[in-house]
Amino acid sequence: MLTSRWFIRSFSMGLAAAALVGFAGCATAVDKSEVEKKANPVADLHKDVKAKQDAFEWYKYEDALVKARKEGKFVMIDFYATWCKWCKKLDSDTYTDPKVIDAIKADFVPVKIDAESSAKVVHEMRQMSMAGLADEYKVGSYPALWFVDKDGGRAKLLNGYLPPEDFLKYLDYIKSGAYKNMEFEEYVKKGGAGK
Repeated sequence: MLTSRWFIRSFSMGLAAAALVGFAGCATAVDKSEVEKKANPVADLHKDVKAKQDAFEWYKYEDALVKARKEGKFVMIDFYATWCKWCKKLDSDTYTDPKVIDAIKADFVPVKIDAESSAKVVHEMRQMSMAGLADEYKVGSYPALWFVDKDGGRAKLLNGYLPPEDFLKYLDYIKSGAYKNMEFEEYVKKGGAGK
């Protein structure tokens, strides 16, 4: 009698344990599924931003200068810092705008320079760090965008963030050559006219 009660009790406890393990496994699968569903919109958004941002190619500094000379374009050098909030906003908001992407592709050769990096670049036949290049361009705040003409001459410096609509105006200001004769604010007041 004792053996059969012990057997029944052990058997029942085994079934209960198996049921709990099975239930916990199901719950875990459901939880993972729920987490994946909740995480997908964020992952998809990140993929969309990354895809839009990569809609134009970022060039190495040396390659950009050669390409700009060949194609008669301006080089747009984006000096940034990894900790810079406005640099990240420029990346996520402005550089992902379809009109900005088209304007950059048409008339500019873009370069990104981590202004605090020790990675090497060649500038005027001298090898230096990206931080050294930022010093050469006298970058004092971020983001700082230097526009360089096809011959390597420094055209204009844009300090700070601009939203897409204003950034488009700035690109036109550079492309039109108006930067040679007036400040950006005057160019905007004139409705984007004037060289």
